[in-house]
Amino acid sequence: MSIYSDAIATPAPPALVFAAQPRFHAVTATTAIVAGLATFGTLAMHLPAPAMFLGWIAYSVGGQGLRESAGNLLSFLIGLVFGIGTAIVIAWLAPALGTAATPVAVVGVVLLVMSLRTFAPVNNPLAYFLGLTSFFYSGLPPEVASFTLLAGAAVVGGASAAIAGHLQSLVESEGDR
Repeated sequence: MSIYSDAIATPAPPALVFAAQPRFHAVTATTAIVAGLATFGTLAMHLPAPAMFLGWIAYSVGGQGLRESAGNLLSFLIGLVFGIGTAIVIAWLAPALGTAATPVAVVGVVLLVMSLRTFAPVNNPLAYFLGLTSFFYSGLPPEVASFTLLAGAAVVGGASAAIAGHLQSLVESEGDR
């Protein structure tokens, strides 16, 4: 709807909508700056930036409160452990099952993840799957050092998401004054 008339239901040109909403730009810039700083810090610590962003997403997916969001990040971290465990199971089953080892292991880990969806606060299957994805796409070996590297990056991402969310609420509440 147009922001200039409530009598005519015509879409306003995007430039006019954005110009009328300075908080929109402030929130966008704040989030972008936090993301840039998080990326800089992640790379400075020699951590994988993709895992940091997956941690950010995991923290933010689903839950709106701190408890739910922290549970999502914890689900992501558990998903990393499940990914490492699944890789070990695949290696263990491969001599006997060949290429069937991977689908068998996938069925097992998906059964496990989906069974945990009622186990609050770590009940977000998407966050688990992001952790699994982070491990498998990293190409790292299934060992503690891999978990430490990916978990460190994910925690930076989760903390950055929390900071960005807090700053966003400050920007939005400042506009209400």
